Amino acid sequence: MSESEYPYVAGDDSPESQDDVGPLSQFRHGAQDRRLLEVARLDAGIAANTDFDDKPWGLLYRALIDSIGLSPDDFQLTYPATHWDWPRAQAGFIPAAQYDFCATAPQWSAIGAYVSSGDTVHQAYQQFLNVIPAQTEYRSLRQHLHDADDALVTATNHYTLATTAAASCYANQVGDHPPTFSEWLGSERGRSYQTRIIAAQVAMNQAQAHYGALVAQCELPGLGEAQRRCGDERLHARFADLNLIRLPKVPDWRIEQDAADWVAKVEAGQGPAGVTLGFSHREAPYDFAQTWAGRRGRVRQLFWQVRIDGRWERIDEFEFDNKLELSLDFQAVDRIGIRPGEWFDGDFARSMIDGPFMPGYSPFGGDSIETRGQPVFGEKGFFGLIKNGMCVGYKPSFAIRTTTSTFRRFVDPFKAATGLRIGPFTFEAEAGSLAAGWKADAATQTFTGTSTCRRPLIIGTTVSELPNAPV
Repeated sequence: MSESEYPYVAGDDSPESQDDVGPLSQFRHGAQDRRLLEVARLDAGIAANTDFDDKPWGLLYRALIDSIGLSPDDFQLTYPATHWDWPRAQAGFIPAAQYDFCATAPQWSAIGAYVSSGDTVHQAYQQFLNVIPAQTEYRSLRQHLHDADDALVTATNHYTLATTAAASCYANQVGDHPPTFSEWLGSERGRSYQTRIIAAQVAMNQAQAHYGALVAQCELPGLGEAQRRCGDERLHARFADLNLIRLPKVPDWRIEQDAADWVAKVEAGQGPAGVTLGFSHREAPYDFAQTWAGRRGRVRQLFWQVRIDGRWERIDEFEFDNKLELSLDFQAVDRIGIRPGEWFDGDFARSMIDGPFMPGYSPFGGDSIETRGQPVFGEKGFFGLIKNGMCVGYKPSFAIRTTTSTFRRFVDPFKAATGLRIGPFTFEAEAGSLAAGWKADAATQTFTGTSTCRRPLIIGTTVSELPNAPV
């Protein structure tokens, strides 16, 4: 390559000119603020229930770890209740609900809310690639890279603003899944936001392609190849949902099994084994310091809820019964693997754990001159976590043993119930608890029942910390 191939020559090639501060990336520098905003929205949803007890969440987490063979080293108990009922799609397409669940980066917490409008792993990975300096001895190419990076950051900021505005509206309109964020974009209420996102995404993709083409001409071959794979549309898929067909392709995500096939095997007696687990309110709280997240995060959903006349209500009687005992039985429990398509280069990501990164960024942040800057990895970074699997359960049954006084107070609401929530699990009794065969046994002060829903529940996910994720 000769200098003449780049007719533009920078007027000043000093280090100061190359390090001029361009537009600030709202995605990279605003990642932690967006996560805090998600938490604030969840807090607002239970503002009237500030006295609720989240101890049972920890007890359930421990029961799952002890009974299902999960590990606190990588397991996240997920709420609100989410069904694994993604339809089968032909090659080159992906259902919106499947994409949202797989692509959304999990929260940094052992018990985390699934917010389908959260930051995606793909965009975080792309931004990680963009902060790795592309080195070249040709000053005109350096200037082109500098200009292309500024244009890319500006285009990405427009896309981030469009998706953030849509996510805010989605949070205000949808109290719980379904629909997921992408599904909502295809609805009448979300369609105007979809149009804005499409325009911003097309411009961002064009700017990214231009920047990637310049990076490919630089002296770090691995970076150029990673950029090429990340943007290769042959490794992407279209949404299978007709209302989203105008959206550009999205990075493909793969799951080990199809939901309908899995259910068919379970109901034919050929699926994975079931499991029984439980706890008592008398048990000591769980120490979340033992988990991968390293601390306890407050859970922002009531553990005990009952649905009466189409409305979910808090079950105070269960919360304040210190002798309550819970037993859960699943007809089948399984771990379903999740992995990104070939657009993701895990080997290259792992090789960059120590950088180098552009000025203003550091691998994990810190207080020294060497480590100062916006973190790339870790809890405060923008490229932190990825899902590598999900734990699913089928046809759960419950048995709740209470004190006599609790039983007497709750027996009438129980008979009128059409649904019961125990932590992240929703037990459906669509025709009512009596029609579903649920029982209230006064002799033993026990409420029992089995969900009538034939859709598997997602209990939680297994997560990996980036960049060392084994994917």
